[in-house]
Amino acid sequence: MPLTHRGREILSRVPAGTLQSTVGVGCEIVRHEELCVGCGKCAGNCPSGASERGALFDVNQLLDAPADSRRGALGGALRRLMRHEPDGPVEVPERVTVYRTIVYDNEKCLGCGTCVRGCPAEAIEARPPQADAAPTGSVHAAAPGAPAPEEVCA
Repeated sequence: MPLTHRGREILSRVPAGTLQSTVGVGCEIVRHEELCVGCGKCAGNCPSGASERGALFDVNQLLDAPADSRRGALGGALRRLMRHEPDGPVEVPERVTVYRTIVYDNEKCLGCGTCVRGCPAEAIEARPPQADAAPTGSVHAAAPGAPAPEEVCA
């Protein structure tokens, strides 16, 4: 599948200048913060540094999360244990590897989907790129045997 306009633009920002495969480059990365457990696997796998593990943990992320989410369940348990409301983000000791805030920079993102494939909590989704490569109003048929857009991302 040819790169979209966004994919070509993003590929020009790759640190080494080339990728082994351009499949999935330019996908739209959607993060579901309420599912994130802050493990940092997305940050460890990211080739462009768009995702980084933060040094802080925002307790309010757990307390404000929907009750039916992973974070919401932890927030409910935390509410029962807390003696007072948190003042703000808490610095996380280096030895603690989960529940850190993940800092995401969309401008650095290549849309390659490595963060999606490495996320154990399924908190990140790669959507097919918008049809910005084709002029509006025109319809292009997929080549026989070509993967569907859903198969290209992640």
